[in-house]
Amino acid sequence: MINWNNPLLKSRINTEKIGKAELFLGYLIGPSLMYLMISALSGTYLMQFYTDVVGISGSLIVIMPIVSKILVAVMNVVFSGLINHTNTSQGRARPWLLFSGILMPAAGIMLYSIPKASYQVQVAWILFSYNFFFVIAYNIYGLAHNMMIPRASRDSKERDKLTLFKNVSEAMIPGTLSAVIMPFIISAIGVGDAAMNRWFSFMLILSVIAIPAALIEYWFTLERVGVEKKSVPLMQQFRDSLHHREWVLVMLLLFLKMLDGALQNNTIIYYCNWVWGQSVQAGAKYQALLNVIGQFPLGLGVFAVWPLVRKYGKYRVMQVGFLLSAAGLAFIMLVRGNFTLTLVGMFIKSIGAIPSMMSVAMMSDVIEKIEQKEGVRYDSLGASMTAVFQNLTVGMVQSGILMGINALGYVAPASSNEIIVQPEPVLRFFEAGMVTLPLIGCILCFVITTALIRLEGKKA
Repeated sequence: MINWNNPLLKSRINTEKIGKAELFLGYLIGPSLMYLMISALSGTYLMQFYTDVVGISGSLIVIMPIVSKILVAVMNVVFSGLINHTNTSQGRARPWLLFSGILMPAAGIMLYSIPKASYQVQVAWILFSYNFFFVIAYNIYGLAHNMMIPRASRDSKERDKLTLFKNVSEAMIPGTLSAVIMPFIISAIGVGDAAMNRWFSFMLILSVIAIPAALIEYWFTLERVGVEKKSVPLMQQFRDSLHHREWVLVMLLLFLKMLDGALQNNTIIYYCNWVWGQSVQAGAKYQALLNVIGQFPLGLGVFAVWPLVRKYGKYRVMQVGFLLSAAGLAFIMLVRGNFTLTLVGMFIKSIGAIPSMMSVAMMSDVIEKIEQKEGVRYDSLGASMTAVFQNLTVGMVQSGILMGINALGYVAPASSNEIIVQPEPVLRFFEAGMVTLPLIGCILCFVITTALIRLEGKKA
């Protein structure tokens, strides 16, 4: 048995209100390091590693991401139940943050240590390591991490502030570092079979980052919302929540938002390498520019959106944001072939995306409203749904990309500077993932936020 009262395992936070140390260390620095590791290892670059370095293809690999995410959903229920029944002096979720500090680096290392063996052995290794990372390690971390904000405070203003820091730590900081710097590092490491050991060495270093990241987040966070005496099974929480229309709409909005993020994160490298460039080396500069434009507004706007939300409300500000993002994407479609104007459209889209960073706080508000009616706080359901959406959207997108690559005649490069003119259907496929599908998603999100505003007006 673990002695959670051991001084080494106690939280360094002991204040009733959330202070600077908790904000900057527990909700910014720790998660930023963890998501830097996650974004570099498990997104676009993992797909590039499979297709352009290992050279793996075939129907089994194509369906692997989505099948894995179905397993994530199943195990999510299991892990949510474990967290829901965890009762320690250090809270429910925080002990699992600590545990993830062991699992995440081990899983990350395995992703990139594919042996140079037969095709069957390589496929078996990929299936195991991919599922170990997403189904077990990332699933546990995601659940515990997503449960922290609703359990940190009952004050909606404090939760809104935590949400801003959470979004910066999950998207802006790791996104900027991995998306702007990584293209040039990957270009230098190279692709093709000869580059496999270099990929492993680099990803090994990044995997180890998870250890201090988990420790910082664990030590500098605190669960202030008490553990409920009444424990409600996850499926009952889900059935009860379905009776609340606002909860259903918020969940749809979260899903579409995460799908948009998964599309951009997993498509951008192919979009830049082959739609705008004709090699991995040439695509690096396009990718860096697009990512700077995509992340820069988030960095400036994440705090500017706060007074707007306070004045007009989360739903109304998000509604305008989705409309602006849709306009930016539509502009990109109109100026197709002009990279400078594409940057302008991406900048507009990114400005529109700023208000959607409040979506986690929006979920916490809905949890509070359900608690007032049901008499029980459904934190584990909110964290579980968020983790399922995060994994499911990535799986859908990655399987879709691999399916398109296999079906449309994608030509894998043998080196970073090899010039390749991809077939026209391949280029249109990558454009659809980067622009067309996100545009449809923004329109749907605009419709959902409009419905939420009307629902809020009726209650008022």
